[in-house]
Amino acid sequence: MRLDNTSHVEIDLDRLHANIDLISRKARTPLAPVIKADAYGHGAVAIARQLSARREVVAFCVWTLREAVCLRKHGIKRRIIVLGGVFPEEASEAVNLGLEVVISSLAQAKALAGKAGRGMATAHLKINTGMGRLGAGPEDVLTILRSVSRMKKILLAGVMTHLADSDKPRSKMTKAQLTLFDDIASSAASAGVAIPPRHTANTGAIFLHPASRYELARPGIGVYGVQEFGGKDAGLKPILSWRAKVALVREVKKGEPVSYNMTWVSPGRRKVAVVSVGYADGYSRGLSNKAHAIIGGKKIRQIGTICMDNCLFDVTGLKVKAGDTVTLIGSDGKQTMPMKKLARALDTISYEIMCGINQRLARVYLQGGKVSRSLTGDAR
Repeated sequence: MRLDNTSHVEIDLDRLHANIDLISRKARTPLAPVIKADAYGHGAVAIARQLSARREVVAFCVWTLREAVCLRKHGIKRRIIVLGGVFPEEASEAVNLGLEVVISSLAQAKALAGKAGRGMATAHLKINTGMGRLGAGPEDVLTILRSVSRMKKILLAGVMTHLADSDKPRSKMTKAQLTLFDDIASSAASAGVAIPPRHTANTGAIFLHPASRYELARPGIGVYGVQEFGGKDAGLKPILSWRAKVALVREVKKGEPVSYNMTWVSPGRRKVAVVSVGYADGYSRGLSNKAHAIIGGKKIRQIGTICMDNCLFDVTGLKVKAGDTVTLIGSDGKQTMPMKKLARALDTISYEIMCGINQRLARVYLQGGKVSRSLTGDAR
């Protein structure tokens, strides 16, 4: 595919598969990778196509009906779990596409079953064990399970919860949530109510909380090689690199300001590179005068206010010309710029950085060090 003179993202598919290998060995249960938000900015269609060939990957998790529809339109046949549920007006389409919809109440179950037509709706019951967001209250679960079991137009494919604090190795909250989840399942079993496959484990839980693994695991950020959970290095490898091109190199004199609002004034004669990336691409304005990048294996400092479509770096003492590649995230030579460093500079998390990379940037998929033409250019 053609790359213009702006920035682009590279996705290392070899690392993607290595991460799945590692997660699968740790989880010891089938996987339903989370590819919502365009696979956290990595390109959901391409990631789903790669992982559909994996035996341990039995389903994909998205958040919205629209995301699921996109996957189906691009030929993804694996099971798809819609974590955010659907609205009543979306239920018929969800059933027709064979989607598995997360429900949090009996009313939602009835609405979904009512739109099944000649088909059969498939649902997962979410239980609120402490996240305080979506999910049925623990006191309502038994009633919902009994009622759904009597409905002819809905199949309950799973029960689940979402862990609020699983990135901490000794989280009391996680232990309490899992204990409550187990107690609910035990109570249902004692009452003669069948419990479908259970799933609670996100990436942090897979690595830190073995009791969370159950019959299915839902790894998210770990699929993309980013470790946001505590403890020792798990061996995950980031699959995303972000590159941009130098548009112009110019000299500035002592006392000369650059960019908007004169937030950086040259302390002496300096060489400055104008780089084709800005906050419209997801390179946040909040990184102004804080960020570093790499060019030719050398670390360089961002200077001045980051603009919508470009920004500036101090390249004094380096041989730099227009067209040279700047690495914003990833490695170049012996230097590495981790995503976490940008996240810390913005007082946020890696999730927000990767999800914020604009879709106007091309995603280039690499396998064996070469561009995968079959995936690069996929609609996302």
